[in-house]
Amino acid sequence: MSQPSTIYDVLSMLVDYHRQRSNRFEQLRNESTDPRTKILLEHLVELEGHSVRVIEAEMKPLSPDHSTCLLTGPTLSADNVHAAECRCAGEPSFDDALTCALTADRQLDELLDRIEDSSAAPTVAQLAQRLRDLERTKGQQIARFTRED
Repeated sequence: MSQPSTIYDVLSMLVDYHRQRSNRFEQLRNESTDPRTKILLEHLVELEGHSVRVIEAEMKPLSPDHSTCLLTGPTLSADNVHAAECRCAGEPSFDDALTCALTADRQLDELLDRIEDSSAAPTVAQLAQRLRDLERTKGQQIARFTRED
């Protein structure tokens, strides 16, 4: 994994991260035979797609060449905790897919930390906070979606 040197780089890495999750959930949805799991995975694909669109909207006004430079920070993880802990291979059960969706991912936190630690500019710190809020909102939507009344 390359190390980001600008905010634009981090945002690009976040877009890749969410696209990979979306693709993984799509693949699992296609493999699943359980209708309830398919619906959950479809919802997860939509949520990850929403994250991609939000981050791309943040990137739109930025020029890759003139984006805020990052201070040298800790090396980002080459892999993520999610991949190691995820049990949703093959035909996941509903609970496995749910656990997969809610498993914390160290790489995501590291990328958001890198944005927060990058600059004293309030707009940069606000960007990191907005992206963290988006992740919390996704967690709430998943919880609401899976609640059984």
